[in-house]
Amino acid sequence: MSNSTSSPLLILDPWQHAEGVSRFFHYFHLRQRRPDMPFLREILAAFSHFPYENLSKIIKLDAGYGSTYRIRLPEEVMADYMAFRLGGTCFSLTFFLQTILTHCGFFSYPVMADMQAGENIHCALVVLLEGGKYLVDPGYLLHQPMELHPAGRKLFRTPFAGVEITHNPSTGRYALYTFDRVERKWRYTFTDRPTPPAEFLQHWYASFHKTMMHALCLTRATPHGLLYVRKYFLRETTFEGKRNRNIRRNYHAVLRDLFGIREEIVEQAELALQRNLARERARREHHETTTPGTGQTLYRRPLQ
Repeated sequence: MSNSTSSPLLILDPWQHAEGVSRFFHYFHLRQRRPDMPFLREILAAFSHFPYENLSKIIKLDAGYGSTYRIRLPEEVMADYMAFRLGGTCFSLTFFLQTILTHCGFFSYPVMADMQAGENIHCALVVLLEGGKYLVDPGYLLHQPMELHPAGRKLFRTPFAGVEITHNPSTGRYALYTFDRVERKWRYTFTDRPTPPAEFLQHWYASFHKTMMHALCLTRATPHGLLYVRKYFLRETTFEGKRNRNIRRNYHAVLRDLFGIREEIVEQAELALQRNLARERARREHHETTTPGTGQTLYRRPLQ
């Protein structure tokens, strides 16, 4: 990536990222096939190895604050997974998955979703296949195709929770809930409307300044359930319930053991987070934007 201080216009185009798709197929030992449901499930199974994490996003924001360079495109997401076991947040994961599906002959488009934290704060992907529409949500670690049915509700099961998708005919919006044996929780709502690339990019840029960027956060699906870390809090969720524990004393070791992320990456993210929060405070206090960054690329210095 260039070290120029300018910020050229970025255009999101899946066709420009054949290299990222090729690396994905080579790493996970996939081969091109006819775009059908079994092939979609195979791709999603491989993609499920990417964790949700904002460490890479926090580091990238620190390196290019106010610059277009803070967007992590498919080649970088793939390289960071191979080298550091990083993944991304919903925007980078959704665009990478859309890129893979596009190159494999599937038709898909991103949709924006509203959560409790705000509007247009989450995104997922709708895949058109075999006369139906299917929601896949790599950012929420929902890696199975879930059919969208405007005439009623649909139920699905994951290793860590049940998923319910309902449709409200009066508003035209879908709602997604998760449930276990104890409770049912609303997660987000969305309209089945393709989000144009330019609009998707603007929501992506805005996401760098949302509250989800104010603490380190990681989530990973396992065959036994879901691992969720925010700050020094670890939650392990299965269909039977939840187990919580404080990991402050062995924070770096837990992230290494559960996510495969080395201590120096976590420390880099912790330092970047403090610098980003300081910039945010200054931005709020003075009502002005920080000067664009240098456009540095993640992890260009060797890690020992």
